[in-house]
Order: sequence, then structure tokens, then C-alpha cells
Amino acid sequence: MRQVIDTRFFIEHFYSTDPQIQRKTKQKLKELIERREGTIPTIVLAELVKITCEKRGREEADLRYISVLRSGLSIVELNSDLAREAGLLRCSYRDVPIGDCIIASIGIASRATVLTDDPHFRKIKQVKTTWI
Repeated sequence: MRQVIDTRFFIEHFYSTDPQIQRKTKQKLKELIERREGTIPTIVLAELVKITCEKRGREEADLRYISVLRSGLSIVELNSDLAREAGLLRCSYRDVPIGDCIIASIGIASRATVLTDDPHFRKIKQVKTTWI
């Protein structure tokens, strides 16, 4: 089943100090790539670059960016229909950040689950989530 990958997944994948979490994220990413079921919203790509730049510097941020682009994961750009849906979600769920609403709108449009442990997504009735 198609999964939209939230930034939280990549934070755990790259920065967790728990070997079990690292093993699980590595396996999950491998499965998503092999099955061609992984989707990354461009906002997640932007957040990943920002977080990596802050933690490890610009050079590593650029390497991660290129690595994700070449990974075989599908990249979904924000378009006008997704933006509309995200805005409507934000209007209905006022305490959910707009970035999460954008990710949720992609999950809804593609009939995919969102791969996250972020509690914001549990508030959005139209979205199903899963975790590693």
C-alpha cells in the first residue's frame, strides 16, 4: 500500500540513537523503494534539507537531497488542488500546522497512509496513519 512519508520518519531514520529504530526505518525505507510505494511531498524534502543543514551543514543537506531524489521514491509537488485541500483541512483543524495539512492532503488524494508518529495527523479524520 502506498505511503506518504512524513518528516518525522526521516528525523528518526537519520538522527535516532536507538539501534532498533534505525534498523526499522532502514528496513521500511528499503521496502517502500523496492515496492515503489513510497511518496515524499516536496514540503518534507524542504524540511529534511533544513533540519540536516542545521544539524550537519549545507554540504550534507545537499547530499541527502540528492540521495532522496535518486532513491526511487516518488516526489509529489504541491499543486493547486492539493493546496486547496490543505487549506480546507487547516480551516477544519486549526491546531494542525499547514505543513502537516499539505502532507495529509497528499495522503487523501493518493489514498495512501501517512508514515508518521506525529499526533497532529491523528486529529484529521480523513487520514490514516501508520508507523514503523
